[in-house]
Amino acid sequence: MSTPKGCRQYLRLAPLALLGMATFAAAQAPLSKLERASKGATSVRNGQHDFDFDMGTWKTQSSRLLRPLTGSTTWTELEGVTVVAPVWAGRANLAEYKGSGPGGSVELLSLRWYNPVSHQWYLDFATPKGGALGTPNVGEFRNGRGDFYDVESIGDRTILLRFSIWRIDDDHAQSEQAFSDNGGKTWEINWINKYTRIAATSSSQ
Repeated sequence: MSTPKGCRQYLRLAPLALLGMATFAAAQAPLSKLERASKGATSVRNGQHDFDFDMGTWKTQSSRLLRPLTGSTTWTELEGVTVVAPVWAGRANLAEYKGSGPGGSVELLSLRWYNPVSHQWYLDFATPKGGALGTPNVGEFRNGRGDFYDVESIGDRTILLRFSIWRIDDDHAQSEQAFSDNGGKTWEINWINKYTRIAATSSSQ
């Protein structure tokens, strides 16, 4: 499923002290050969098919918090469809989202790919108006939940962004976007996506 991080108008109206940013960057950096060797080959999990549950077409119900990190409690709703297609036999995928609501329409493109060296997923985003990919979120799946992070700017503030996605069952999933402006001590969820699979229609029907 796609993520609102690609909507640059929203994110960059566009979460970290300098030490917090450096610590976060180090935690997300790919492991060196020496570090991987010290952890042992059997301790590294192969997650290249973690997004397999996400393939297909999904009805997408979204709730978006207006004016995040301002104390706002005003939300707006969107209805849309997300289509996710595998690339590289599932080691990458492309998600397309189209939705609309009281605030207008939104189109997002998300490219997600697996790095077999770092054993992490990279998620990048674009919109038709922006026309360019940005800085990818980086992270991994643990216990069925994927958490992916990057550093963004809102106005004159540098914040930490987290995108999370998880499978509920074969036909339902959910994702959330959250911001932190205190180095990850607390998070404010600002975008919630609930997905319901749309069954494929037989060509003979």
